[in-house]
Amino acid sequence: MNRTNPFDEIEQFFGRAPFGGDRAWGRDLRTTDIDLAEYDDEFVVMADLPGYDREHISVRVSDGRLTITADRDAKREDTGRQYLRRERRHESISRSIDLPGRIADEDASATYRHGVLTVTLPKAADTEADGHRIDIA
Repeated sequence: MNRTNPFDEIEQFFGRAPFGGDRAWGRDLRTTDIDLAEYDDEFVVMADLPGYDREHISVRVSDGRLTITADRDAKREDTGRQYLRRERRHESISRSIDLPGRIADEDASATYRHGVLTVTLPKAADTEADGHRIDIA
């Protein structure tokens, strides 16, 4: 008996959709790829955010969870230009991950260079915090 995956047709549909599978029913489903590394005294999270301005990226840690959000708008210049295809548009992404251990929220830091956000989260032995917004350098 030859059984097929019932979700194959849905995946094929989105693969053929004019939006390339990035959108479903008008809802933006974009996220960002991340790496999470653990060292002796800290966790380091790296997120790919090419094309975003530092001012439009927000990083927050609360209750052992790191949340990264970013917004950008495609420039609407060259009004006289006739586009054959235009895919750059307003884009908003959000990514949250659970951290594998307790951190010292107030000592966390972030940098953004060449489209990569790097968040450094020092480990904490035993602290209680209400959450902390992390400024990006």
